[in-house]
Amino acid sequence: MKGRKMNSLFRRWRLWALGGFALASAAGLYALAGYLMNPQVLPIRSIQIKNEFRNLDKVSLQQALLKAIDGGFFSVDLHKLREAALSAAWVAEARVTRVWPDKLVVEVVEQRPIANWGEDALLNASGEVFRPQRKPDKPLSLRFNGDEDKAALMLDFFVTEQKMFREHGMSIREVDLDKRGEWRLKLTDGTTIVVGKEQMGKRIRRLLGVYAVLEQAEKKPLRVDLRYEQGFAVSWRAEEKG
Repeated sequence: MKGRKMNSLFRRWRLWALGGFALASAAGLYALAGYLMNPQVLPIRSIQIKNEFRNLDKVSLQQALLKAIDGGFFSVDLHKLREAALSAAWVAEARVTRVWPDKLVVEVVEQRPIANWGEDALLNASGEVFRPQRKPDKPLSLRFNGDEDKAALMLDFFVTEQKMFREHGMSIREVDLDKRGEWRLKLTDGTTIVVGKEQMGKRIRRLLGVYAVLEQAEKKPLRVDLRYEQGFAVSWRAEEKG
């Protein structure tokens, strides 16, 4: 009986000891975590912005990132820093990582514009409109005009129809979609094509099928209106070919 009581007391003592050790360890870890999360402990001393850029102002981006730092190495909010990077107009994507003991590395993907959007914006290959303070170093010849929520739709339409025009030796330089849903195209030779808002692909293919005949006329087409059931109307330029 006495041995059983001693074993029972020993087991209880061991459980108390383990419980006390666990509580002490948890308290110690909590204190350590609190210490490491202090913004003054292991402060961020440098930010490295990686990748090559054509139009992005790295100095301005670095200043924006420095303003967004709100903690030390362990406590700094990486999501907030990523959002600060994405707020720069020329930044398409960003990833922020810590490098021990006091450094942040920001990998940035620069926007790649493919066209002008209206008078003050640009369009990227994903159909997204963005507005940088400075325009790209290399001028863009293609332009889109319309509601921004239709940007992806307009880009898809352009990609499809541009292929068809190029097969006939022509090229689109401007795509317009007005609030009524009417499509207009302007070619690099200055010809405007009024496509309308119904059966756009069918109408364009009907035109391309006979466009070579139009080019043989004495004057160049100025405006071609495809909004007719069985054909189209052509307005000619005042000057003759030559």
